[in-house]
Amino acid sequence: MASGPRVAISLLEVSARGALWRVRWRVANETGVELRLTGLAIPHGRFRAADQDLDIALRANGTAELAADVSFTESRGTEVENAFLILTARSDGRDWRILARLRVPAGEDGAPRPLTERIDVQEVGFNGPG
Repeated sequence: MASGPRVAISLLEVSARGALWRVRWRVANETGVELRLTGLAIPHGRFRAADQDLDIALRANGTAELAADVSFTESRGTEVENAFLILTARSDGRDWRILARLRVPAGEDGAPRPLTERIDVQEVGFNGPG
C-alpha cells in the first residue's frame, strides 16, 4: 500500500437537524488491509461541520457509515465549490489524510447535496523529494 489507502465516498442521506443538516456518507475501503479512521473535518465556510475524533476500524474491502451535522444556508439553485470532507486514517503504521473534494448544490428544499468529485490521499508528515 505504498501509494496509500484507496477509498470511495458516497452520499447516503441528508436530513434536517434543527438549524443544521445531518449528512451521512458511506466510506468503502478499497484496499486489502484494515484502515482505522481517526478523524473527520469539513472546513469550508459555506459547508462546515465541527471536527470529530473517530475510532472506526474499516475492514479490508469493508464499508462504514459516517455522519456530520453541517452548517449550510445556501439558497436553492446555488452551489458551493471546493468544499472538502477530510478524513484522517491509520494503516500499516502510517498516518494518512484522505481529501474528498466536494461540489455541493442546494436542492429544491435548500438541503445540501454533496457530490464527491475527487479523492486524494497524502501521507501525514511526508514532504517528498526536494
